[in-house]
Amino acid sequence: MHELSPMMYVFGGNNGSGKSTIRNLIVDRLGISVNIDPDALARSINPRSPESRKISAGKEAIKLARDCIQNRRDFSVETTFAGGNAIRLIRDAKANGFEITMFYVGLGDYYLNIERVAIRVKNGGHHIPTEDIIRRHDTSIRNLLLHLQMIDHLVVIDNSLSEGRIILSVDNGTISYSINSIPLWAECIVDCYR
Repeated sequence: MHELSPMMYVFGGNNGSGKSTIRNLIVDRLGISVNIDPDALARSINPRSPESRKISAGKEAIKLARDCIQNRRDFSVETTFAGGNAIRLIRDAKANGFEITMFYVGLGDYYLNIERVAIRVKNGGHHIPTEDIIRRHDTSIRNLLLHLQMIDHLVVIDNSLSEGRIILSVDNGTISYSINSIPLWAECIVDCYR
């Protein structure tokens, strides 16, 4: 009997892209019991000032993910994909026999990310400095392109409109399109599979 590979689900994209909303819609359907969100961890450590606990929350998120990898338990992580931690976790998970599924959420225009973060702050959410959003806009997609070979299943979601829509998916290197016209920001992903 063939044992199923454990699964690591990655919800990636710049701040304000809507990855938390997308993740919340999907994780229940996937039946994932361990969902690692550094922002939520920071809020649980210090609800009044979660930004002050960002580093502690990040360390705790890595520790939880490593525990899941060591014990071969399915889990999900949420990341801007602009730093090295998520990449290292994906590499570790792959080395331990995990299958990697990424839901990458993009907007294309970082002004929209900035606007959505500002709306989130007005509604009591956490602030992200504008310069971080601008920097992560390019770094996030660049990291995705550089590490596509580690991702078994990729679902790319354009969340520029009021409702996110899947624009393309890649299963073990085979790309399929969900719409006729790919947004400009996602064309670089398509180019990697040509």
